[in-house]
Amino acid sequence: MMLRSITNYNEVDILYTLITYVNYSSSQDMYYTIAQTILSHLDDMPNISINDLATMCYTSPATISRFCKDLNTKSFANFKKELQIALDLANDEIHLEEAEEKQLNDDPTLIIDKVYRETIDSLKQGQASLDMTQIDKVCELIHDAPNIHMFAYQFSKLVCTDFQQKMLKLRKFVYAFADRGDMLAKFDTIEPGELVIIVSVRARKKIMDGLVDKLKEKKPEILLVTLNQDYENEGISHYLRIGGYESDYTQSAMMGTLDLMTVFNIIYVRYGLKYCNL
Repeated sequence: MMLRSITNYNEVDILYTLITYVNYSSSQDMYYTIAQTILSHLDDMPNISINDLATMCYTSPATISRFCKDLNTKSFANFKKELQIALDLANDEIHLEEAEEKQLNDDPTLIIDKVYRETIDSLKQGQASLDMTQIDKVCELIHDAPNIHMFAYQFSKLVCTDFQQKMLKLRKFVYAFADRGDMLAKFDTIEPGELVIIVSVRARKKIMDGLVDKLKEKKPEILLVTLNQDYENEGISHYLRIGGYESDYTQSAMMGTLDLMTVFNIIYVRYGLKYCNL
C-alpha cells in the first residue's frame, strides 16, 4: 500500500476553487462567466493570453486580472502556472504500481475491496487515536465561545458545512466559510476571545502558517483539527490530532475527509447529550 505524505499535497487546488465559483455564483456574475469559460477550455488555457480570455468572456483584461487576484493569485501569469500544476496532477489522477494496476484491470471487483479496506483502516486508526477527554474539551470550547468561525480548504469545507447544520439543530450557530476563493475578507467578522476552528486533513505548513498568522491579529482562541501529527504553530491554542491517512493512488482521496467528518459527528452527539439535555 502506498501512503501519501499528508504534508505534500496541493490542498488549495485551483480547479476546486474554480468549481466553487461556478457552484456558488449567479450565472449572471462576470466571475461566474470567467470561471465557467476557463473550466470549459482547460486544455487550451496554458496557451491562452489574458486578451484572448477577455475576448472569450466578453470582458476586459483588467477584469480578468481582478478575477485572478480574487483567487489569491498575484497575476494572470501566476494563475496559469497554478492551473498548469493542477492539470499536471490531473493527468496523474489515478496512479498505481504496475503490478497492482494489472491486477485491478484483470479483476475490477478488487477495486471495491481496495477502497473499502483502506477507508476502514483509516477510520480505525482515527477511532484508536481518540479519547473522550479530547472530545469533551472541544465541546467545552464550543459551548463557552461567544462565536465560532470554521475555516477549511477544499473537501474539508464539506465537514464544516455539515457540522454547521448539525449544531444549528442544537441551537448553537457556527460560521462555516465556504467562500469561492480567498478567505481574508472573513477575518473582519472575528472578535478577540472568539473560537476559530481550522479543519485540515494535511495542515500543510505554508498554508497553515499564513492563515494562522493572519488570524492571530484578531486574538481568537484557535483550534486545529487535523490528521497531521507534526505541525506546530505558537498561534494555535488547541490541537485535536486524529489518526488516519490518505491513499497515494489518487489525488482526490476522501479518506482523511471521512475521518474528520466522523470526528465532528462524535463532537456533535457528545455536545447534544452534554449540554442540550437530549
